[in-house]
Amino acid sequence: MNSGHELSEPERRVAGLKQVLRHARQRELVKVYIAKDADEDILERLLRVCKDGGIPYDATLTMHQIGIACGIEVGSACAGVLKTKK
Repeated sequence: MNSGHELSEPERRVAGLKQVLRHARQRELVKVYIAKDADEDILERLLRVCKDGGIPYDATLTMHQIGIACGIEVGSACAGVLKTKK
């Protein structure tokens, strides 16, 4: 799985809706992965915050694939890649 490889670094990612929304609103994400099989209302919220913040997103993975990419045992509707600290 090439897509989502950035999520394998725990210090550079957040997983789960609350964390992704919080970091996106604070402009701390460089990319968001949104599960294509997430609930429609979650998809809409995430797409809106990404578009409002100009954050690129990838909606090609499933919840299961995002969970695996993050190294967690459950699926996740979304995950975000954090900006690197300078």
